Amino acid sequence: MNKIAILLFSLGIFFVAGSAFATVGGPTFIHTFKYNPLNESVYYIQNNLNGRGCPPELIKLSLNSGKSQVVYSCSEGEKLMESGGSGYLVNTEINKIIENFKSLTAINLKDNKISIDVSFIDYENLSPEITEIKNANFTASVYQDNKKLVDFPVTGCNLEQPFVFAGYAIPGFEKKIILLLSTKRDCFEGGYIHEALHVVGGVNNLDKEYYPNSYKEPSALVPNEGTLIVFESEIVDKEVEVINNPELSTETSKDNSKVPYAILAVVLGLGLGYFFGRKTKS
Repeated sequence: MNKIAILLFSLGIFFVAGSAFATVGGPTFIHTFKYNPLNESVYYIQNNLNGRGCPPELIKLSLNSGKSQVVYSCSEGEKLMESGGSGYLVNTEINKIIENFKSLTAINLKDNKISIDVSFIDYENLSPEITEIKNANFTASVYQDNKKLVDFPVTGCNLEQPFVFAGYAIPGFEKKIILLLSTKRDCFEGGYIHEALHVVGGVNNLDKEYYPNSYKEPSALVPNEGTLIVFESEIVDKEVEVINNPELSTETSKDNSKVPYAILAVVLGLGLGYFFGRKTKS
């Protein structure tokens, strides 16, 4: 075998081995948030950078059901590109759908007294036979002024990872906002950033003042003055929520009102016992 043949054979082995060990995961970023009043849904572009390498997709999130649905899929984009198109043409097709929709406005979560508590639930393994951790399950609880608005499930990798949240006001809505969560979704290959939207209702006194320099790029959410960085170990103060609950406040006051009577009964019991004890001795 000559040197050229040996070189080609070696390169073939190298590329086969490389493809076998190539990564099949990747991050998922979302951006360009638009509102369609005809179906009360928020539309957004999703860039799924996994091993397959999908072209941009268009997803819509219903403000009523909270469910997501694909509007322009990865396969549709691939067909366009296979027929001689490019990624630019895919973006053009998506923009045709959303060009007349209204943009969402980035808001300052702290100025709107929004706080979020992330609580650990459990770990999931790859399978019953394989004890390697696939992901961790959490619950995200959203509060405004310490009053709970909603809970929703979140997956991650470990208890030390940060959860980054951004808030967006919806045109025409005073009681609902959209939360963007950017965090590691699982432990696969060390964990990749995955971004998702969540509907939050029950908001009051919403400050919709536009927060500058907060445009969401097709990349991981960059924290700024209006976002929240939350860790599982942090504790959200819920004291106001308890105080403002009439039932809990009434029960607490009733229990507290019984304390003086209990103390008085003990004192009287001791006094009577002492009195009758002395009388018996005499």
